[in-house]
Amino acid sequence: MKKIILFGDSITAGYRNGEIDIVLNTKIKQLLNTKIEIINAGIPGDTTKGALSRFKEHVIFYEPDIVTIFFGANDAEKRSGISLLQYEENLTYLVEQIGAKKVVLIGPPYAHQMMYRDERPLVELMQYNNAAQRVAKTFNIRYIDILKEMIVSEAPTRFLEPDGLHFSDEGYDLLAKLIVETIKERV
Repeated sequence: MKKIILFGDSITAGYRNGEIDIVLNTKIKQLLNTKIEIINAGIPGDTTKGALSRFKEHVIFYEPDIVTIFFGANDAEKRSGISLLQYEENLTYLVEQIGAKKVVLIGPPYAHQMMYRDERPLVELMQYNNAAQRVAKTFNIRYIDILKEMIVSEAPTRFLEPDGLHFSDEGYDLLAKLIVETIKERV
């Protein structure tokens, strides 16, 4: 049986209504409709810096077949202390250590700009997205441009909870669909 690890922050963890809910695992399993083990290694508030300190025990230890790496919402936050260069270097290191053949990289998501334009402005999110794309291109790995998918929509806020950052059911539907489209030939 194939093993997938979803490695990321609160969006990966399924933070909704103030609680953790492995909604992403459930939606991926429903769409794949095959026997697969999905381990959710999402931690609220995490960044690529935090990922560096935990990837061995939360990812490598489980010997996964596929790993989604989904960080950026917190890295791009102006007070995170993680520069664009650090973000790119951290992603590069994670891909090298986990193994490029296993990785699907997901760029940072959209944040409601009426609520987060000062701490997560769209221009910054796009720069972090471009950095993640460069890493994917360097390693020739699959990349999910969730930011683009969200902002090309007529109403990107529909993918978000009322807090303007975490994903709504519709956001998780989109994310699960994109992950499944990317990995289905490998499971």
